This record gives sequence, structure tokens and C-alpha cells, in this order.
Amino acid sequence: MAKLGAAIGWSYALTAGRVGASTVVTFVLAKLLGPTEFGVVAMALLFLTIAQTVLQQGLVSAIVQREKLTGDHLDAAFAVLIISGLGIGLLTAAASPLWALVNREPRLTAVCLALAPLVLIQALTVVPEAVLRRELRFKSIAIRTLIAVFASGVAGVALAVAGAGVWALVAQQLVSAVAGLVVLWAVCPWRPRLTRDLKPIRDLWRFSVHSANAGLGLMLSTKADQLFTGLFFGPVAVGIYRLAGRLPDMLVDVTVRSLQQVALPALARLQDDRRAFAARLTELQHIGAVAGLPLLGVLVAVAQPLIGLLGPQWSGTAIPLQLLCFYGATNVYGVLLGPALQAIGKPGRLAAIAWGRGLLGVAVFVVVGLLAVPGTAVRQAGAIALAAIGLNLVLTAVAVHTTVRRTVAGSITRFLVPTLPAVLAAAAAAAVGWLLGGAFGPVAGFFVNGCLATAIAAALLWLTDGRLRAMVRARLARKLPEPVEQPA
Repeated sequence: MAKLGAAIGWSYALTAGRVGASTVVTFVLAKLLGPTEFGVVAMALLFLTIAQTVLQQGLVSAIVQREKLTGDHLDAAFAVLIISGLGIGLLTAAASPLWALVNREPRLTAVCLALAPLVLIQALTVVPEAVLRRELRFKSIAIRTLIAVFASGVAGVALAVAGAGVWALVAQQLVSAVAGLVVLWAVCPWRPRLTRDLKPIRDLWRFSVHSANAGLGLMLSTKADQLFTGLFFGPVAVGIYRLAGRLPDMLVDVTVRSLQQVALPALARLQDDRRAFAARLTELQHIGAVAGLPLLGVLVAVAQPLIGLLGPQWSGTAIPLQLLCFYGATNVYGVLLGPALQAIGKPGRLAAIAWGRGLLGVAVFVVVGLLAVPGTAVRQAGAIALAAIGLNLVLTAVAVHTTVRRTVAGSITRFLVPTLPAVLAAAAAAAVGWLLGGAFGPVAGFFVNGCLATAIAAALLWLTDGRLRAMVRARLARKLPEPVEQPA
């Protein structure tokens, strides 16, 4: 349990540091650049995400989840990934002109070609990162991630100031990947051995195929909004939508996806004890909701003055940002379910949920794209955000029922009730933004709205959440020195 607690702590440090640095860099670049540049790079990265998902999702989960793992498994997996990374990377580069043609954006060809090496770099990171995650060595992962974020941030901002435009964002991605790769291999003790025996890969294959299938489905379900925003509306709407979604995504990354990194190895060790498994999943969900929902409410409160700080080129983006905070709130209840299904040995069920969600999402966003074409870029981004919220509410409810009730045989009520104080705190924080709006101007409004919303959310959370109070008191009791008994 102590090792799990340390892993959760370092997982939060990893994600908080990365997100904090990324937020600063993103806003500096948004101030220097505009929606078009952000949109072009977002469309290119979406294209590469397909290849990276296949490489990342399959074998990582298989390596982390497998109870008995040998060096032969790792060597064979590494060899397969290098071959796959080279082949898929070349195919990605060759298909770049087609992606540009489909999106009616000629600049995508050069940008996709420049970013194509990310596929091979991803292949080189999969096994060492999976080894570190399996051993719950999130301190090492945190070091690697933070160095990559800072190095890429410096490169991106410097090039943006020099007038490089979209290439500043391209360089940021490449520097981040290369720096992360170098540091990862420096902190990982495992080293591959040259092997021609790929037979051990068969032991991982059955699980990895289902996991990769689920990963592709999840990619489709989470990226369909960006995909059809680009196909129907172009890079300006994509840039607005991507920036608006970036902050809620970052908050969910810090608060819940930090737990997601720990959830798979932690839950996998309880896969034979369903009662303990359900209790641990509920505990992790409560922590994620307490950390995530109130912060999303605060982000709604500061959205209008925050966007005002970026300048007129981002005017109107506050509305999509506030809508996507609600989308992020639904994600708080969904991101731990995937690791739970993988940990309990049901990746096929996860794949079915993911593909059902993805295909339904395609249909919904196509309809929205056809109906919202005449509007402005802000209106188009807002329409996609509304559709994403409705879709996510329905499908997250289905995923919770499938995972908690049918697979784990737990109680949905027990799973959800501990998170209600966090919901109340988030709603109260968001109400501050609706009442005050941008009444105090960008700078003063950001601090006034933010401080007031934070204070209200924190007070409500402390007053209404008994579990949280017990957790804090238990942590303080462990840290305070025991009283020394005085002799009689």
C-alpha cells in the first residue's frame, strides 16, 4: 500500500509538472501565434495519433498486466516494435499528401512529413516506459517528462518569437519527443538484447491485440470531434476547439489520468478478489473526482477573463472553453474504467465499448458538421462541443454500468455517491463565472473570479465530504510525531 501511495504521489507530480509547464507554454504560444497555426498542427498530430495508438496501446498494457514476464518477452516486443515503427512511420509519411487533400489544407503535407519521425520515436519508448510503469517507478517517468516539456517549451517559444509560425509548434513536438526518449533510456535499467526469436511475443499477442483494438476504438471515440471539426470547418475552427479543449484536458490529465497511470498495475494485483477490486476502484474514482471536478468548475469561472488575456485573435473562445469543461467533467467518470477492464482481463469488452462510442460519435459529428457549416468558427466549435457533451454523458453512463455492475459486480450507487460533494463544489465554482463574467477585466477578473470560486469550492468540499476529511486527518496523523509519554 505504501508503494502504491508513493506511485500515486509521483504520478501526480509527473502530470502536474508536465501540465503546469505545458499550460504556460501553450498560452505563450497562443499569444504569439493564432488559431490557424494551432489548427494545422492539431490536424497533423491527429493523423499521427492513429499510428502511435497502435504502437502504444497494445504491448504496454500486455507488459504491465502480465503476471509472469521474462526478458525474452521484452526483447521480442522491442524487436517487433522497431520493425513496426519503421514500417508504419514510412506509411504515414507516404500518406501525408492524401491527408492534406482530404482536409483541403496544402500545408498539412509538409507538416505531417516533418512530424513523421514521431512514430519511430514512439516505438523506441514503448518497452522501457512499460517496464517503469510495471514497477511503479513513476519518479523516473516524472523526471523524463518534465525535462522533455521544458526543453520543448524553450524551443517552441524561441522559434515563435523569431517568427517561425507553424514551425515553432512542429519543433516543439519534435524536441519533446527526442528529449523524452534520451532521458527515458537514461533512467530505465532495462536494456534490449539482440534476438531473432520472436516466439515469446505470442504470449503477449492475445492480450495486446484486444488492447490495441480497444486503443484504436478509444482514439476514434476521443478524437472524432477534432477529426470532423477539421474535415468540415478547417484549421481556424480546429485551433479554437483545440485550445478550448486543451485546458480541461490538462486538468483531467492532472487529476484523473494521473490515477489512470497507477490504476492498471494497482488493480491488476486485485483481479482475483472482486470485492477488493471494486473498493479500490471506488477509492480511486473518489480521489479523481475530488481533485478534478472542483478545478473544472473554477476553470469555468475564469474562462472569460483568461481568453481575454490572449488577445482579439481568440475572441469568443470562452464559450467553447466553458462547454468543454462540462465535457471534461464527464470524462472524470470515464478514464479509470478502461484500466479497470484491462486489469480484470476484459480488454475485449473495453474494445466493444470504445468502438461503439467511436462509431456513434462519427455519426453524431457528421450530422453536426453538416448542420453548422454556415456559422462562424466559434459557433462551429461550440456546436461540436455541445454534441460531444451529450454523447459523452450517455456513453459514460453505459461504460460505468458495464464496468462496475456487470464486470466487477459492484454497486453503481456506492461508486457514484462519494463523488457528489465534488459535483456540488464544481457547480458552485462555475456559478461564480456565470454571475461575474468579465466584469473586472482580463487580469483583475482572472484573480477575482478564480480566488472566489476556489474559496467557495474548497469550503463546500470540506464541509460535505467526510471521506476527504478522513483522508486528510489520516495523512496528517502519519506525519505528526507521536507524543512522548512523561514519566510519572
